[in-house]
Amino acid sequence: MLQTSLKHNEIESRLPHSGNMCLLHEVIQTDEYSLTALANSHLDIDNPLRLNGKIATVNGIEYAAQAMAVHGSLLSDTPQAGYIASVRNIEIKVPQLPETKTPLLIEVELLMSNDNGFTYQFHISCGQQSLISGKITVFLTQTSR
Repeated sequence: MLQTSLKHNEIESRLPHSGNMCLLHEVIQTDEYSLTALANSHLDIDNPLRLNGKIATVNGIEYAAQAMAVHGSLLSDTPQAGYIASVRNIEIKVPQLPETKTPLLIEVELLMSNDNGFTYQFHISCGQQSLISGKITVFLTQTSR
C-alpha cells in the first residue's frame, strides 16, 4: 500500500533537489497510477525559477517532474536516477504562474512504465484556473551492477 500523504521534508528526502529547489509542499493523494501534490513555492521570493520577479508557466514542467519523481520513489524499493527525454503536448494557458496565495495543484498520472523509463501526463492548476498540461517521458539512468 502506498503512503497517501507526504509533508515537505518527506518529499525532499525522495528528490535529488533540496532547499528552495524542492518545489512541492505536500503530497495529498497517491495511488499506483497517480499522485496529487500542492506547492506554495511559486510565492517564494527566492524561488530559483523566478526571473525578473515572475515565474514563467513553462516552469510548471519542473513541478510536474518532481511530482513524477516522488511517485516513482513510492513505487520502487530502489529508485533510479533519470533524465527528461521528451516533453510533448504542452498547453500553456497563462504566461506566468499566479501570485495568489492559493497553492498550485499538481496532478500526474502514469501512462507507461518499463525498465527503461516512464511517461506521465500532468496538469497544474491554481484554484479554478488551468495553468499548464502535457506529457513528460523520463529515461532511467542505467547503473552497472
